[in-house]
This record gives sequence, C-alpha cells and structure tokens, in this order.
Amino acid sequence: MKRRPVLLVLLIAVCIGGCGLNSPADRAWIPEDKYEQASGIYSKTGSLALTEEGLSVSPLWERAEINQAIYRLKKEHHLE
Repeated sequence: MKRRPVLLVLLIAVCIGGCGLNSPADRAWIPEDKYEQASGIYSKTGSLALTEEGLSVSPLWERAEINQAIYRLKKEHHLE
C-alpha cells in the first residue's frame, strides 16, 4: 500500500513534464506588425508552407515566432 503515494507522485511528475513539452520554445508571442507581415505573405501565396519558408529565410524571425505566426494563421483562416 505504500507504493500508491509514490506512484501518484511519479504520475504527476510525468504529467507536468509532458504537459510543458510544447510550450515555451515552440511558440513565442509576436507583435501585431510581425503577424501582419506573415499574414501578407500568406495572402500573396495562399500557402502556409511558402509563408513559413519565406519567414524562415529572414534573420528577423526566430523559429518560435514563425511557429506562432503559422498557428495564428491556421486559427484565423480555419485551417485546422
């Protein structure tokens, strides 16, 4: 019976660790002007892949910011 608290603690630790895997490094807040830039590229190309490629060649965009822009574009245009 003493194993139950240990198992519960381990389960909580795994959940907390796993729940944070997709957070901070995957996406980062971007200012509205950066999002508008990404949105403009998407409007011209009609492609998330081309938008992502266009942003990734720019030294002004970090990977996490690109992920956030793509996420917002998907939500705005109901692509998921």
